[in-house]
Amino acid sequence: MTLILNPATQKRIDAYLHDMPHALLITGPHGVGASTIALDMASKLTRTVMTVLPERDEQVDLEKGTITVALIRRLYEQTRTKADRRIIVIDYAQRMATAAQNAFLKLLEEPTDGVTFLLVTHEPQKLLPTVHSRVQLLEILPVSQTQSNELLDLLHVTEPTKRTQLLYMADGLPAEISRLVADDEYFTHASQIVRDARDLLQGSSYQKLTVAHKYKDNRPDCLRLIEVAMNMVHRSLTTGPQATHTKQLDQLLGAYDAVAANGNIRLQLAAAML
Repeated sequence: MTLILNPATQKRIDAYLHDMPHALLITGPHGVGASTIALDMASKLTRTVMTVLPERDEQVDLEKGTITVALIRRLYEQTRTKADRRIIVIDYAQRMATAAQNAFLKLLEEPTDGVTFLLVTHEPQKLLPTVHSRVQLLEILPVSQTQSNELLDLLHVTEPTKRTQLLYMADGLPAEISRLVADDEYFTHASQIVRDARDLLQGSSYQKLTVAHKYKDNRPDCLRLIEVAMNMVHRSLTTGPQATHTKQLDQLLGAYDAVAANGNIRLQLAAAML
């Protein structure tokens, strides 16, 4: 497997592979490939890799599952015995409820020799400060446009218009590029979210309300919509900053936090953009 990595990220990864801490928090924007990078790092350190994922009714559920106290307690028992080196990847680490995070602190405070934890999350702010204080940080940075083009070459994407669309939609996120290329349905869906985000930012009041109504019952897509809109505003700030851009960004950040906390989707989107 060939990973496309920002040179600064590669330098940090190499340093950690040489001197791995007891616990490492791996984070970055959605689509940057944090989970893949964590597993790749783990495979270079040991053959014994365990992955912890959110569960619901004792089945892995990436959409609605959680990492429960019971799961963390089982993990505690499994890591008490000494063995060869083990890497435990906790993906979607933000799905640990407060009680589960407090239970996990015991694992961090009483480390077992040979056990390393790699926590992966795109929302590190949802982890307790006490967890942050006991882990080291690896932030996965987006790659350059040159690297994105190299990845498109490896994926055999040659049509100029498609390449332009992919570069804009993924914006330096290699895992997102790969998924957009591999999954036509996902590409179509993501393209529509980009169009809706543009309407949310630049459309008439009617268009903005239409977008708010469209996403009112789909919280994951709404959060993705807001992320895309924030990326658009960030681009505008880079190329031609205006006072209105900063205001838009603050409103979108507020809407994202409120929607993520189960706030009313339609009201939050309308309040942010009208």
